[in-house]
Amino acid sequence: MLGITNFLIRHLLNFFFGTAMFIIAVAQFSRGFFDLPILSVAIIASILTYIISNFVIRSIQKFKRMKELGFTRSEYNHIESQLKQAKRYINLLTQQYIRVRSIRSFKLINEMTKLSRRIVNIVQANPQKFYAVEDFFYSHLPSAVQLSRNYTTLVQQQIKDADVHFALEDARIAMKKLQGSMEEDLKSALASDLENLILELDYVKLEQEKKQLDYRRENP
Repeated sequence: MLGITNFLIRHLLNFFFGTAMFIIAVAQFSRGFFDLPILSVAIIASILTYIISNFVIRSIQKFKRMKELGFTRSEYNHIESQLKQAKRYINLLTQQYIRVRSIRSFKLINEMTKLSRRIVNIVQANPQKFYAVEDFFYSHLPSAVQLSRNYTTLVQQQIKDADVHFALEDARIAMKKLQGSMEEDLKSALASDLENLILELDYVKLEQEKKQLDYRRENP
């Protein structure tokens, strides 16, 4: 949720502080203040500085991000944990690719995976959209993973039985419905962006009409 920019800034600063500590440690220990191998102590000091720096800077970045979003710490942590869980679910979905035995089923699971990635990326970039797609995180994605796993497990058994066939068909229908639900989730995630775009287009249209009217008045 902090984004790639914060990640790069944080680790560049960590590297700077770690390197600075390494140089300071080498300079101090080379004067004979400590009777320990200089390089080993300097490396340990540098690593510890890097770790501490990373923790402190990340905490500051996280606090600033929470203020920008208007979230409490618990809200921020909850959404962050939901995003991490969603990414784990998506990894489980992708693992089902090699287990399916039909192109139709592969396409279905692949489509759910792509929709899931898009929704997660949108919420990652704008965490406030989480509340517009809560059902995706709490219900639709977990159900898709569970259904696809059960489906592929049953398919791999290669049991030629009417009951199994009907169960597999029911599972496909259920996954198709979940795909539809995910498409609606994606629309919900993009709804505010669409509204803003429409408003911008309306504004541009009004401005153009105003300019045309002004031109006609000035050039009767």
